[in-house]
Amino acid sequence: MKEFFAGLYEWWGINPLYATDLGEHLQGLDIICEDYVATPWYTYIGTSMILVTILSYAFQYHIIDSNRYSGRPHLIITSITSIVINFLIAFSIPFNALQNNNYCGELNFNTADCIGFGISNAIWSFILLVIITSLPWPRSKSVNCSHTIFWKP
Repeated sequence: MKEFFAGLYEWWGINPLYATDLGEHLQGLDIICEDYVATPWYTYIGTSMILVTILSYAFQYHIIDSNRYSGRPHLIITSITSIVINFLIAFSIPFNALQNNNYCGELNFNTADCIGFGISNAIWSFILLVIITSLPWPRSKSVNCSHTIFWKP
């Protein structure tokens, strides 16, 4: 799982939005810089991104599921909320490690890298939400929001 989320957030090496040293920290490089035995943050943050996005979808389509809130503006509000929550989760974890010097001293990353990782997580959460809302089978379980998607096919 760690390799999957590392590849995902690093955009498979194409254009990561943050320093590779932050990626080493997020993979679990311990504080003495010897082995990857520390907390695997990629896995935890990736899993939380999936859960927050699915909960945002469920909240819009299955919990609220109101005719009044079935329009595209409400879907946009839900997606912005999901994006902000996922950004804050992904930003705050490495930023706290940076502020407390709780990482390998040989690694060199800064606040801009933490912001870049948060943006990467936010983008992937939006992509996942678009995919989930575009699939017809989960939406068909909704009474009022079954036709609410980002674009009309």
